[in-house]
Amino acid sequence: MKQIYLPNFVIALVRTPRLPPTFAQFAVPLSLNKLDLKNYLKNAYGIKVLGVRSSIRQQPVEVEQRGGSRRWVRKQAEKRMIIEMEEPFVWPEEPQDLTKFDNQLYKNIEKFRNEAREKAMDGGRNRISDGKTRRRLSLAVQELRNAGPEATPTEAPKDELTDVDFATAASGGQNKS
Repeated sequence: MKQIYLPNFVIALVRTPRLPPTFAQFAVPLSLNKLDLKNYLKNAYGIKVLGVRSSIRQQPVEVEQRGGSRRWVRKQAEKRMIIEMEEPFVWPEEPQDLTKFDNQLYKNIEKFRNEAREKAMDGGRNRISDGKTRRRLSLAVQELRNAGPEATPTEAPKDELTDVDFATAASGGQNKS
């Protein structure tokens, strides 16, 4: 009886429209080398590989905050390999109906990640980050200043648009005007 060895790693074919049809790009684990990929494709799929190029892409350094501490973290690097094949490979058409793939869930996850990223970049200061809203508010403040003393409210408009008035908070909630 012949023993069969199955791989314990994941190789993902990456869609690359800029490469010619005789080239294919794969996302592979860091431990995989060129000969491993070449032998895997030959034995598993019968693909004759003419050449292999590999590159390792370092991930950017990010700040991770837990509790009151902050530390710098770099995620694990990604390894990509581009192979040159003897015969061209043509990608199948992209599906138009994405309901089978639960595309709405993917969009909701991306929306949540973008909101979390914006809030993290804000630094928890609750500032208004939308450019259009910020511009409209600054125009409204400018109009109030130009309208004259009869139209100005009891409080002077603030230069920085935040949810917290630090002068009011420091005085215990009492305005000293």
